Amino acid sequence: MHTPLYQKTLCFVFLLLLGFQSVAQKQWTLQECVEHAIKNNISVKQSEISVQQSGIGLTQKQLQMLPTANGSASHNYNFGRSVDPFSNQFTTEQIQSDNVSLSGNLTLFNGFQLQNELKQSRLDYLASNYDLQKIRNDISLNVVSSFLQVLYAQEALTSTKNQQERSQKQRDRTKALTDAGSLTQGDLLDAESLLAADEVALINAENNLTIALLSLAQLMELETIDGFSVAKPASEIPDISILSQTPQAIYQSAQQILPELKSAETKVLSANKGLAVARGGRLPRLSAFGSLSTGYSSASRRSAGSQFLGLFPNGSVTEFGDSVLAPISITTFEDTPFNEQFDQNYSKSVGFSLSIPIFNGWATESSIKRAKLAVISAGLNEDLQKQQVLKSIQQAYADASGAQRKYAASQKSYNALQASFNYSQKKFDAGIVSSLEFLIAKNNFAKAESDLLQAKYDYIFRVKVLDFYAGKALTL
Repeated sequence: MHTPLYQKTLCFVFLLLLGFQSVAQKQWTLQECVEHAIKNNISVKQSEISVQQSGIGLTQKQLQMLPTANGSASHNYNFGRSVDPFSNQFTTEQIQSDNVSLSGNLTLFNGFQLQNELKQSRLDYLASNYDLQKIRNDISLNVVSSFLQVLYAQEALTSTKNQQERSQKQRDRTKALTDAGSLTQGDLLDAESLLAADEVALINAENNLTIALLSLAQLMELETIDGFSVAKPASEIPDISILSQTPQAIYQSAQQILPELKSAETKVLSANKGLAVARGGRLPRLSAFGSLSTGYSSASRRSAGSQFLGLFPNGSVTEFGDSVLAPISITTFEDTPFNEQFDQNYSKSVGFSLSIPIFNGWATESSIKRAKLAVISAGLNEDLQKQQVLKSIQQAYADASGAQRKYAASQKSYNALQASFNYSQKKFDAGIVSSLEFLIAKNNFAKAESDLLQAKYDYIFRVKVLDFYAGKALTL
Protein backbone atom coordinates (compact mmCIF):
# COMPACT_ATOMS: atom_id res chain seq x y z
CA MET A 1 0.00 0.00 0.00
CA HIS A 2 1.45 3.34 -1.06
CA THR A 3 1.62 6.32 1.26
CA PRO A 4 -0.67 9.14 0.04
CA LEU A 5 1.09 12.17 -1.43
CA TYR A 6 -0.41 14.60 1.08
CA GLN A 7 0.96 12.52 3.97
CA LYS A 8 4.45 12.66 2.46
CA THR A 9 4.11 16.40 2.04
CA LEU A 10 2.97 16.87 5.63
CA CYS A 11 5.87 14.75 6.84
CA PHE A 12 8.35 16.82 4.82
CA VAL A 13 6.92 20.10 6.14
CA PHE A 14 7.04 18.78 9.70
CA LEU A 15 10.70 17.77 9.37
CA LEU A 16 11.53 21.13 7.78
CA LEU A 17 9.85 23.06 10.58
CA LEU A 18 11.58 20.85 13.12
CA GLY A 19 14.91 21.71 11.51
CA PHE A 20 14.12 25.42 11.65
CA GLN A 21 13.13 25.10 15.28
CA SER A 22 16.36 23.30 16.16
CA VAL A 23 18.36 26.07 14.52
CA ALA A 24 16.31 28.80 16.15
CA GLN A 25 16.69 27.17 19.57
CA LYS A 26 20.49 27.13 19.44
CA GLN A 27 21.85 27.80 22.89
CA TRP A 28 24.78 30.19 23.11
CA THR A 29 27.66 29.46 25.44
CA LEU A 30 29.42 32.28 27.25
CA GLN A 31 32.46 31.98 24.98
CA GLU A 32 30.29 32.19 21.87
CA CYS A 33 28.51 35.27 23.24
CA VAL A 34 31.83 36.99 23.99
CA GLU A 35 33.32 36.18 20.59
CA HIS A 36 30.19 37.33 18.73
CA ALA A 37 30.04 40.58 20.70
CA ILE A 38 33.71 41.38 20.07
CA LYS A 39 33.36 40.60 16.37
CA ASN A 40 30.30 42.76 15.81
CA ASN A 41 30.60 45.58 18.35
CA ILE A 42 30.84 49.01 16.71
CA SER A 43 33.30 50.40 19.27
CA VAL A 44 35.62 47.48 18.59
CA LYS A 45 35.38 48.08 14.84
CA GLN A 46 36.20 51.76 15.31
CA SER A 47 39.22 50.88 17.42
CA GLU A 48 40.35 48.38 14.76
CA ILE A 49 40.24 51.21 12.22
CA SER A 50 42.41 53.32 14.54
CA VAL A 51 44.92 50.47 14.67
CA GLN A 52 44.98 50.30 10.87
CA GLN A 53 45.51 54.06 10.68
CA SER A 54 48.42 53.79 13.11
CA GLY A 55 49.85 51.01 10.95
CA ILE A 56 49.65 53.24 7.89
CA GLY A 57 51.45 56.00 9.79
CA LEU A 58 54.18 53.56 10.82
CA THR A 59 54.68 52.40 7.23
CA GLN A 60 54.94 56.00 6.10
CA LYS A 61 57.62 56.77 8.70
CA GLN A 62 59.57 53.70 7.62
CA LEU A 63 59.52 54.80 3.98
CA GLN A 64 60.62 58.32 4.92
CA MET A 65 64.04 56.86 5.69
CA LEU A 66 64.50 56.16 1.97
CA PRO A 67 65.58 58.72 -0.66
CA THR A 68 62.89 60.69 -2.45
CA ALA A 69 62.63 60.64 -6.25
CA ASN A 70 60.38 62.78 -8.44
CA GLY A 71 59.97 62.97 -12.19
CA SER A 72 58.42 65.77 -14.21
CA ALA A 73 57.57 66.47 -17.84
CA SER A 74 56.10 69.51 -19.55
CA HIS A 75 55.15 70.66 -23.04
CA ASN A 76 55.06 74.43 -23.66
CA TYR A 77 53.84 76.81 -26.36
CA ASN A 78 55.46 80.26 -26.64
CA PHE A 79 54.05 83.01 -28.86
CA GLY A 80 55.49 86.42 -29.77
CA ARG A 81 58.79 87.60 -28.45
CA SER A 82 60.24 84.96 -26.18
CA VAL A 83 63.50 83.33 -25.21
CA ASP A 84 64.41 79.95 -26.53
CA PRO A 85 64.89 77.90 -23.32
CA PHE A 86 67.87 76.07 -24.77
CA SER A 87 69.70 78.65 -26.93
CA ASN A 88 68.74 81.58 -24.66
CA GLN A 89 68.22 83.71 -27.76
CA PHE A 90 65.29 86.01 -28.39
CA THR A 91 62.90 84.98 -31.09
CA THR A 92 59.49 86.05 -32.34
CA GLU A 93 58.58 82.69 -33.75
CA GLN A 94 56.13 80.32 -32.16
CA ILE A 95 58.13 77.85 -30.10
CA GLN A 96 57.13 74.46 -28.80
CA SER A 97 59.36 73.01 -26.14
CA ASP A 98 59.50 69.89 -23.97
CA ASN A 99 61.22 69.42 -20.64
CA VAL A 100 61.83 66.14 -18.84
CA SER A 101 63.59 65.85 -15.49
CA LEU A 102 64.24 63.40 -12.69
CA SER A 103 65.37 64.59 -9.26
CA GLY A 104 66.19 62.90 -5.99
CA ASN A 105 66.95 63.91 -2.42
CA LEU A 106 68.41 62.04 0.53
CA THR A 107 68.45 63.36 4.08
CA LEU A 108 71.85 62.61 5.60
CA PHE A 109 71.28 64.24 8.99
CA ASN A 110 68.41 66.18 10.52
CA GLY A 111 69.01 65.94 14.23
CA PHE A 112 67.86 62.26 14.30
CA GLN A 113 64.30 63.46 13.79
CA LEU A 114 63.49 60.78 11.21
CA GLN A 115 64.78 58.01 13.46
CA ASN A 116 62.88 59.30 16.50
CA GLU A 117 59.69 59.83 14.49
CA LEU A 118 59.91 56.20 13.36
CA LYS A 119 60.36 54.97 16.95
CA GLN A 120 57.45 57.15 18.07
CA SER A 121 55.21 55.72 15.33
CA ARG A 122 56.07 52.19 16.42
CA LEU A 123 55.11 53.05 19.99
CA ASP A 124 51.87 54.71 18.85
CA TYR A 125 50.99 51.61 16.83
CA LEU A 126 51.66 49.41 19.85
CA ALA A 127 49.55 51.68 22.09
CA SER A 128 46.64 51.56 19.65
CA ASN A 129 46.71 47.75 19.82
CA TYR A 130 46.62 47.92 23.61
CA ASP A 131 43.65 50.32 23.41
CA LEU A 132 41.86 47.85 21.14
CA GLN A 133 42.45 45.04 23.62
CA LYS A 134 41.12 47.25 26.43
CA ILE A 135 37.85 47.77 24.55
CA ARG A 136 37.60 44.02 23.90
CA ASN A 137 38.11 43.32 27.60
CA ASP A 138 35.41 45.83 28.56
CA ILE A 139 32.99 44.21 26.13
CA SER A 140 33.86 40.77 27.51
CA LEU A 141 33.18 41.82 31.10
CA ASN A 142 29.86 43.39 30.10
CA VAL A 143 28.87 40.20 28.29
CA VAL A 144 29.78 38.07 31.31
CA SER A 145 27.67 40.30 33.56
CA SER A 146 24.68 40.16 31.18
CA PHE A 147 25.11 36.41 30.66
CA LEU A 148 24.98 35.81 34.41
CA GLN A 149 21.96 38.08 34.65
CA VAL A 150 20.19 35.86 32.10
CA LEU A 151 21.09 32.75 34.10
CA TYR A 152 19.75 34.38 37.25
CA ALA A 153 16.53 35.41 35.48
CA GLN A 154 16.09 31.83 34.20
CA GLU A 155 16.49 30.33 37.65
CA ALA A 156 14.27 33.00 39.19
CA LEU A 157 11.59 32.17 36.61
CA THR A 158 11.84 28.47 37.41
CA SER A 159 11.58 29.21 41.12
CA THR A 160 8.57 31.46 40.58
CA LYS A 161 6.86 28.78 38.48
CA ASN A 162 7.38 26.27 41.27
CA GLN A 163 5.93 28.73 43.76
CA GLN A 164 2.93 29.35 41.50
CA GLU A 165 2.36 25.61 41.05
CA ARG A 166 2.46 25.05 44.81
CA SER A 167 0.01 27.91 45.31
CA GLN A 168 -2.27 26.43 42.64
CA LYS A 169 -2.29 23.05 44.37
CA GLN A 170 -2.85 24.71 47.74
CA ARG A 171 -5.75 26.77 46.36
CA ASP A 172 -7.36 23.66 44.84
CA ARG A 173 -6.99 21.74 48.12
CA THR A 174 -8.35 24.67 50.13
CA LYS A 175 -11.36 24.95 47.84
CA ALA A 176 -12.10 21.25 48.23
CA LEU A 177 -11.88 21.52 52.03
CA THR A 178 -13.98 24.68 52.00
CA ASP A 179 -16.66 22.96 49.93
CA ALA A 180 -16.59 20.09 52.43
CA GLY A 181 -17.00 22.54 55.31
CA SER A 182 -13.57 21.82 56.87
CA LEU A 183 -12.23 25.32 56.12
CA THR A 184 -13.83 28.72 56.06
CA GLN A 185 -14.45 30.98 53.10
CA GLY A 186 -11.72 33.26 54.46
CA ASP A 187 -9.18 30.47 54.09
CA LEU A 188 -10.18 30.08 50.45
CA LEU A 189 -9.87 33.82 49.85
CA ASP A 190 -6.37 33.76 51.39
CA ALA A 191 -5.37 30.89 49.12
CA GLU A 192 -6.73 32.64 46.03
CA SER A 193 -4.98 35.85 47.02
CA LEU A 194 -1.70 33.96 47.36
CA LEU A 195 -2.20 32.34 43.95
CA ALA A 196 -2.95 35.70 42.34
CA ALA A 197 0.19 37.21 43.86
CA ASP A 198 2.29 34.31 42.55
CA GLU A 199 0.78 34.72 39.07
CA VAL A 200 1.81 38.40 39.09
CA ALA A 201 5.30 37.38 40.26
CA LEU A 202 5.47 34.86 37.41
CA ILE A 203 4.65 37.56 34.86
CA ASN A 204 7.33 39.81 36.37
CA ALA A 205 9.86 36.97 36.25
CA GLU A 206 9.08 36.35 32.58
CA ASN A 207 9.50 40.05 31.84
CA ASN A 208 12.79 40.14 33.74
CA LEU A 209 14.09 37.23 31.66
CA THR A 210 13.05 38.98 28.44
CA ILE A 211 14.82 42.17 29.52
CA ALA A 212 17.96 40.23 30.47
CA LEU A 213 18.01 38.43 27.10
CA LEU A 214 17.46 41.74 25.32
CA SER A 215 20.37 43.38 27.14
CA LEU A 216 22.68 40.50 26.24
CA ALA A 217 21.48 40.45 22.62
CA GLN A 218 22.09 44.18 22.30
CA LEU A 219 25.65 43.76 23.56
CA MET A 220 26.11 41.06 20.93
CA GLU A 221 24.57 43.31 18.24
CA LEU A 222 21.80 40.78 17.55
CA GLU A 223 18.77 42.18 15.76
CA THR A 224 16.19 40.12 17.68
CA ILE A 225 15.90 37.78 20.65
CA ASP A 226 13.54 35.42 18.84
CA GLY A 227 14.90 31.92 19.41
CA PHE A 228 17.80 33.33 21.45
CA SER A 229 18.76 31.41 24.60
CA VAL A 230 21.91 30.70 26.56
CA ALA A 231 23.42 27.43 27.68
CA LYS A 232 23.66 26.86 31.40
CA PRO A 233 27.24 25.96 32.37
CA ALA A 234 27.93 22.62 33.98
CA SER A 235 29.68 24.20 36.94
CA GLU A 236 28.45 27.53 38.25
CA ILE A 237 30.26 28.25 41.53
CA PRO A 238 33.79 29.30 40.48
CA ASP A 239 37.12 28.46 42.03
CA ILE A 240 37.66 30.92 44.88
CA SER A 241 41.42 30.42 45.24
CA ILE A 242 41.84 33.99 43.98
CA LEU A 243 40.54 35.21 47.37
CA SER A 244 43.58 33.66 49.06
CA GLN A 245 45.72 36.33 47.38
CA THR A 246 46.02 39.91 48.57
CA PRO A 247 44.79 42.85 46.45
CA GLN A 248 48.40 44.01 46.08
CA ALA A 249 49.46 40.61 44.72
CA ILE A 250 46.60 40.67 42.22
CA TYR A 251 47.64 44.20 41.23
CA GLN A 252 51.20 43.01 40.57
CA SER A 253 49.80 40.39 38.20
CA ALA A 254 47.51 42.95 36.55
CA GLN A 255 50.44 45.25 35.81
CA GLN A 256 51.91 42.58 33.56
CA ILE A 257 48.78 41.88 31.53
CA LEU A 258 46.24 44.71 31.60
CA PRO A 259 46.30 46.54 28.24
CA GLU A 260 45.27 49.91 29.73
CA LEU A 261 48.43 49.94 31.88
CA LYS A 262 50.63 48.85 28.99
CA SER A 263 49.01 51.49 26.78
CA ALA A 264 49.68 54.24 29.32
CA GLU A 265 53.28 53.12 29.71
CA THR A 266 53.78 52.99 25.94
CA LYS A 267 52.31 56.48 25.53
CA VAL A 268 54.89 57.83 28.01
CA LEU A 269 57.67 56.37 25.87
CA SER A 270 56.02 57.84 22.76
CA ALA A 271 55.85 61.28 24.35
CA ASN A 272 59.57 61.11 25.18
CA LYS A 273 60.34 60.29 21.55
CA GLY A 274 58.20 63.27 20.55
CA LEU A 275 60.37 65.43 22.80
CA ALA A 276 63.49 64.07 21.09
CA VAL A 277 61.96 64.93 17.70
CA ALA A 278 61.27 68.50 18.84
CA ARG A 279 64.80 68.94 20.21
CA GLY A 280 66.19 67.74 16.88
CA GLY A 281 64.86 70.96 15.36
CA ARG A 282 67.78 72.83 16.96
CA LEU A 283 70.40 70.92 14.96
CA PRO A 284 71.63 71.53 11.37
CA ARG A 285 70.22 69.58 8.45
CA LEU A 286 72.38 68.02 5.76
CA SER A 287 70.96 66.49 2.60
CA ALA A 288 72.26 65.30 -0.76
CA PHE A 289 70.46 65.92 -4.01
CA GLY A 290 70.83 65.16 -7.69
CA SER A 291 68.95 65.64 -10.93
CA LEU A 292 68.84 64.56 -14.56
CA SER A 293 67.16 66.69 -17.22
CA THR A 294 66.84 67.15 -20.95
CA GLY A 295 64.51 68.88 -23.38
CA TYR A 296 63.46 69.80 -26.90
CA SER A 297 62.77 73.11 -28.69
CA SER A 298 61.13 73.59 -32.06
CA ALA A 299 63.38 76.66 -32.64
CA SER A 300 66.55 74.59 -32.59
CA ARG A 301 68.29 74.33 -36.02
CA ARG A 302 71.28 72.42 -37.31
CA SER A 303 73.39 72.75 -40.50
CA ALA A 304 72.10 70.73 -43.43
CA GLY A 305 75.17 71.50 -45.69
CA SER A 306 76.70 74.36 -47.73
CA GLN A 307 77.02 75.30 -51.48
CA PHE A 308 80.27 76.89 -52.84
CA LEU A 309 79.48 79.91 -55.06
CA GLY A 310 83.02 80.90 -56.05
CA LEU A 311 85.69 83.48 -55.22
CA PHE A 312 84.65 87.09 -54.92
CA PRO A 313 86.52 90.28 -53.95
CA ASN A 314 86.11 90.96 -50.29
CA GLY A 315 86.94 94.71 -50.56
CA SER A 316 90.62 94.43 -49.67
CA VAL A 317 93.59 94.92 -52.05
CA THR A 318 97.13 93.70 -52.04
CA GLU A 319 100.22 95.98 -51.97
CA PHE A 320 100.26 95.70 -55.70
CA GLY A 321 96.72 96.99 -56.01
CA ASP A 322 95.10 93.66 -56.78
CA SER A 323 91.70 92.77 -55.25
CA VAL A 324 91.71 90.08 -52.58
CA LEU A 325 89.36 87.22 -53.38
CA ALA A 326 87.51 85.19 -50.75
CA PRO A 327 85.42 82.02 -51.10
CA ILE A 328 81.69 82.51 -50.76
CA SER A 329 79.28 79.68 -49.80
CA ILE A 330 75.66 79.39 -48.64
CA THR A 331 74.80 77.25 -45.54
CA THR A 332 71.34 75.70 -45.30
CA PHE A 333 69.66 74.74 -41.94
CA GLU A 334 67.02 72.25 -40.86
CA ASP A 335 65.12 71.47 -37.63
CA THR A 336 67.21 69.58 -35.12
CA PRO A 337 65.62 66.10 -34.66
CA PHE A 338 63.88 65.33 -31.41
CA ASN A 339 66.19 62.44 -30.40
CA GLU A 340 69.30 64.44 -31.17
CA GLN A 341 68.13 67.36 -29.04
CA PHE A 342 67.49 65.02 -26.09
CA ASP A 343 71.11 63.88 -26.33
CA GLN A 344 72.49 67.40 -26.77
CA ASN A 345 70.42 68.97 -23.97
CA TYR A 346 71.04 66.18 -21.43
CA SER A 347 72.39 67.53 -18.15
CA LYS A 348 73.27 66.13 -14.73
CA SER A 349 73.74 67.74 -11.36
CA VAL A 350 74.58 66.60 -7.86
CA GLY A 351 75.17 68.52 -4.66
CA PHE A 352 74.77 68.89 -0.95
CA SER A 353 72.56 71.21 1.07
CA LEU A 354 73.26 72.37 4.60
CA SER A 355 70.63 74.24 6.62
CA ILE A 356 71.53 75.75 9.99
CA PRO A 357 68.61 76.96 12.12
CA ILE A 358 69.26 80.41 13.52
CA PHE A 359 65.87 81.95 14.17
CA ASN A 360 62.47 80.69 13.07
CA GLY A 361 60.04 82.72 15.09
CA TRP A 362 60.65 80.63 18.24
CA ALA A 363 58.82 77.74 16.59
CA THR A 364 61.36 75.12 17.66
CA GLU A 365 61.40 76.26 21.28
CA SER A 366 57.60 76.29 21.34
CA SER A 367 57.55 72.74 19.96
CA ILE A 368 59.98 71.62 22.66
CA LYS A 369 57.86 73.19 25.42
CA ARG A 370 54.72 71.51 24.09
CA ALA A 371 56.57 68.19 23.88
CA LYS A 372 57.73 68.52 27.50
CA LEU A 373 54.16 69.16 28.61
CA ALA A 374 53.04 66.12 26.61
CA VAL A 375 55.59 64.00 28.52
CA ILE A 376 54.29 65.30 31.85
CA SER A 377 50.68 64.70 30.78
CA ALA A 378 51.44 61.15 29.64
CA GLY A 379 53.18 60.45 32.95
CA LEU A 380 50.21 61.75 34.93
CA ASN A 381 47.87 59.65 32.81
CA GLU A 382 49.97 56.56 33.54
CA ASP A 383 49.82 57.29 37.29
CA LEU A 384 46.07 57.83 37.03
CA GLN A 385 45.60 54.51 35.22
CA LYS A 386 47.64 52.69 37.87
CA GLN A 387 45.62 54.27 40.67
CA GLN A 388 42.33 53.45 38.98
CA VAL A 389 43.32 49.82 38.43
CA LEU A 390 44.55 49.46 42.01
CA LYS A 391 41.33 50.99 43.36
CA SER A 392 39.25 48.77 41.07
CA ILE A 393 41.09 45.67 42.28
CA GLN A 394 40.71 46.68 45.92
CA GLN A 395 37.00 47.32 45.37
CA ALA A 396 36.58 44.07 43.44
CA TYR A 397 38.34 42.14 46.19
CA ALA A 398 36.12 43.68 48.84
CA ASP A 399 33.04 42.99 46.71
CA ALA A 400 34.06 39.35 46.14
CA SER A 401 34.80 38.78 49.84
CA GLY A 402 31.48 40.35 50.81
CA ALA A 403 29.63 38.36 48.12
CA GLN A 404 31.20 35.14 49.43
CA ARG A 405 29.98 35.82 52.96
CA LYS A 406 26.56 36.91 51.71
CA TYR A 407 26.19 33.75 49.64
CA ALA A 408 27.12 31.56 52.60
CA ALA A 409 24.64 33.39 54.84
CA SER A 410 21.92 33.21 52.18
CA GLN A 411 22.52 29.47 51.82
CA LYS A 412 22.02 28.99 55.56
CA SER A 413 18.91 31.17 55.55
CA TYR A 414 17.51 29.28 52.58
CA ASN A 415 18.07 25.89 54.21
CA ALA A 416 16.48 27.04 57.46
CA LEU A 417 13.45 28.65 55.83
CA GLN A 418 12.99 25.68 53.52
CA ALA A 419 12.80 23.39 56.53
CA SER A 420 10.43 25.83 58.22
CA PHE A 421 8.22 25.98 55.14
CA ASN A 422 8.09 22.19 54.82
CA TYR A 423 7.14 21.93 58.49
CA SER A 424 4.44 24.62 58.07
CA GLN A 425 3.18 22.80 55.00
CA LYS A 426 2.66 19.62 57.00
CA LYS A 427 1.01 21.50 59.88
CA PHE A 428 -1.23 23.40 57.46
CA ASP A 429 -2.23 20.19 55.70
CA ALA A 430 -3.12 18.77 59.12
CA GLY A 431 -5.15 21.88 59.93
CA ILE A 432 -2.92 22.83 62.90
CA VAL A 433 -1.88 26.32 61.62
CA SER A 434 -3.98 28.98 59.94
CA SER A 435 -3.67 29.97 56.29
CA LEU A 436 -2.17 33.31 57.36
CA GLU A 437 0.67 31.60 59.24
CA PHE A 438 1.26 29.30 56.28
CA LEU A 439 1.25 32.30 53.92
CA ILE A 440 3.92 34.02 56.02
CA ALA A 441 6.11 30.90 55.98
CA LYS A 442 5.69 30.53 52.22
CA ASN A 443 6.56 34.18 51.52
CA ASN A 444 9.62 33.95 53.77
CA PHE A 445 10.81 30.87 51.90
CA ALA A 446 10.19 32.51 48.50
CA LYS A 447 12.20 35.57 49.55
CA ALA A 448 15.03 33.38 50.85
CA GLU A 449 15.13 31.52 47.54
CA SER A 450 15.24 34.78 45.60
CA ASP A 451 17.96 36.19 47.88
CA LEU A 452 20.01 33.03 47.44
CA LEU A 453 19.84 33.27 43.65
CA GLN A 454 20.86 36.93 43.68
CA ALA A 455 23.72 36.23 46.11
CA LYS A 456 24.94 33.30 44.02
CA TYR A 457 25.21 35.14 40.72
CA ASP A 458 26.59 38.27 42.33
CA TYR A 459 29.21 36.05 43.96
CA ILE A 460 30.08 34.40 40.64
CA PHE A 461 30.48 37.73 38.86
CA ARG A 462 32.62 39.29 41.61
CA VAL A 463 35.00 36.35 41.60
CA LYS A 464 35.17 36.43 37.79
CA VAL A 465 36.18 40.10 37.91
CA LEU A 466 39.07 39.24 40.24
CA ASP A 467 40.05 36.33 37.98
CA PHE A 468 40.10 38.75 35.06
CA TYR A 469 42.50 41.11 36.86
CA ALA A 470 44.71 38.12 37.65
CA GLY A 471 44.84 37.16 33.97
CA LYS A 472 42.48 34.19 33.97
CA ALA A 473 40.10 33.50 31.08
CA LEU A 474 36.51 34.69 31.39
CA THR A 475 34.77 31.31 31.35
CA LEU A 476 32.12 29.54 33.40
